[in-house]
This record gives sequence, C-alpha cells and structure tokens, in this order.
Amino acid sequence: MDSREQRLARNESLFREINERVREIASEHGADVHLYEFYCECSNKDCTLRVELGLPDYERIRTHGNRFLVAPGHNLPEIELIVEQTEGWWVIEKEGEAGAFAEALDPRANG
Repeated sequence: MDSREQRLARNESLFREINERVREIASEHGADVHLYEFYCECSNKDCTLRVELGLPDYERIRTHGNRFLVAPGHNLPEIELIVEQTEGWWVIEKEGEAGAFAEALDPRANG
C-alpha cells in the first residue's frame, strides 16, 4: 500500500471517528426509528456532506472495520468496492492491505 492510500484511509477513519461520536449521542435517545445525520466517510478531507440513516443501519455497517459510509458517488473505484447502495448513502469496502490498514484504524477494534 502506498502513502497515498494510507493518507486516504486516514481521512476516512477520521470521519468514522466523528460518526462514532454522533452514534453515541444518538443512542442516548434509545432504540428508535429516527434518522440521524452522519458525515460522509469518504477520503476527501474537505467533504462536508452528511447522509441520513437510522442507528440499526449504522451499526450493521460498523460491524466491518474495513467498510465506510459515504455519500453516493464519493467512492474511489480504483481502491474501493461498493458493497451496498441506497438512494441516500453507499457503503464502500477496502480490500487487501488497505482493508487491513482500515481495520487497524477502527476505533471499535482499538477500545
């Protein structure tokens, strides 16, 4: 994995950490059917888009440390695989070395 891919993975992981805080705050409201705004976890450090989804969907996505929640079209096809698409958000997956690096940066895996 080259330094560019590492930098992109770090950018995505930063947004994932922010979304973990959003999840903590949202879960204080209990298990409900509300939609919450999460930040796009794409590799563009200047992206400020948000996507709406419920906590059950967010939790399902987060069971994989190499997956990220992004706005539609905010993927890099050369290094990411789209594993789920909805009208409002997509889930991308990093594979190989990039996937292992993303899993190592996963805040849930690191306590």
